Amino acid sequence: MELIKKNTIDFFFVFLITFGYIFFYSFAIPFNTSNHYFIVPFRIITFCTATYIIYKNFENVKKRRSTIFFICLFWLLYLCKTFYSFNHYTFSTGAKSQEHEIYIRIICLNMIPFVALISIDFSKGMIGKLTSLTFNFLLIILGCSCLYVILISHIFARSAGIFVSYYINTGHYGLSLIILSVFYYFISPQKKLKSILGVGLGLFTILISSARSPILAAAVLVMIMFFYINKLKYWLALLSFVIIFIISIYYLRHSLLSTEYIVRIYDAIFEGNAYGRSQYLSKGWDIFKSNPLFGGATLFEDGMYPHNIFVEVLMSMGIIGLISFGLYFKDLGKFKLRYIKENIYYLPYFLFFAQYLVLVQTSYCIFANIEFWCFSAVIISIILFCYDEKIKSDDSRGYATGDH
Repeated sequence: MELIKKNTIDFFFVFLITFGYIFFYSFAIPFNTSNHYFIVPFRIITFCTATYIIYKNFENVKKRRSTIFFICLFWLLYLCKTFYSFNHYTFSTGAKSQEHEIYIRIICLNMIPFVALISIDFSKGMIGKLTSLTFNFLLIILGCSCLYVILISHIFARSAGIFVSYYINTGHYGLSLIILSVFYYFISPQKKLKSILGVGLGLFTILISSARSPILAAAVLVMIMFFYINKLKYWLALLSFVIIFIISIYYLRHSLLSTEYIVRIYDAIFEGNAYGRSQYLSKGWDIFKSNPLFGGATLFEDGMYPHNIFVEVLMSMGIIGLISFGLYFKDLGKFKLRYIKENIYYLPYFLFFAQYLVLVQTSYCIFANIEFWCFSAVIISIILFCYDEKIKSDDSRGYATGDH
C-alpha cells in the first residue's frame, strides 16, 4: 500500500491507458454531442502524464534504454514513412485530411505513452490493486452500457453501446470483462457472484457487438490454457464443444432464429467470408512485393489498410520495418512462466495482450490500435521488472555467500 501511495501517478496512468480511457468514450452518445469535447482532454491528459512519468522514472528509462530505443526507432521510422507517404503518394481528400491527426497519434498517443509504460515498475502490490480496480470499473461501465442498449437505444446488432468506438472494440471490452470475471471466480471465492454477473455482462456485450473477433480471440485464449493444462479429457471436451458449436451455427443459420450475428459467424466458418478483408490483405502484400526493402505507402489511397498488422508493417516499412518490429518485442524472449506463478495477478495482462494480438490480425491499422500496443508495453515492462528482480535476488544470494 505504501508503494501505491508513492507511485499514485503511475497507477493512475496505467489504469487510464489500459481501460480507464473508455470512460471518456462513454459520454458523447448518451448526451448526443461531439466526442471531441471528451477525447481531446483525454489525449492532453495522457500525453502530459506520460511525459511527467518519463521524467519521474528517468532512472528506469536509462536502465531499460535498449528496449526504449527500439520502441522509439519503430515509431519514428513509421512517422517518417507516413510523412513520406503523404508527400509522395496520392490519397483521397478524406484520407489526406487525417494527416496531421495521424502524426499526433504516433507521437502523443503511441510512442510517448508506451515509453512511459516501459519506465514503470509493475510491482505485485500495484498490479493486484490495478486488476481489482479494472474489474470493478468494467462491471459498472459495461453494466451501464447494457442498460442503455436495453432501455434506450434498442440497437442489438453491431452496437457500440454507450461508447464512441468501433463495435468490434466494444466486443473486446466484453471479452476483457469475461477474462477478469473467470480469473476472480477461481482466485477469489468471495467474488463469485460478481464474477457470474461479469460473465453475463461480457457475453451480452459481445452479442450486441456482433463482432467475430472476440469469439476468435476467446478461442485462442482457451487453446493457450488447454496447452498449459494439457490433459486429454479437456482436449476431448473442447473438440466436442467445437463440433456442437459448428453444427448449431449451421442449423441456426437456416432456421427462424437466425440473426445478423449468426449469419456473420456462418459466413466466416462455412464460406470463408471476411467481408472484404482478403482484398485489403492481398493489396497490402502486393505493395510489399513491389517495395520489399522499405515498403510503400503506409495507407491505401482511400485511407484503408491491410487489416493485418504483419502485412501492414511489411507494406508500409518493408523488411526494415519487420526487423524493427521484431526488435520492439525482443524482451518477450526473457519471459518465464514462473513470473506468472509467482504473481498470478500478472496473468490477465498477458491474456489481454493475446486477445488484442488476435484483433490486429483482422482489424485496425498500426497507429489506431492503442490497446494492442498498450498491453504490449505493459507485459514487456512486467517482464523487465521480474527479470530485474530475479537479477537482484541472484546478486543478493551471491553476495551473502561470497560467490559473486
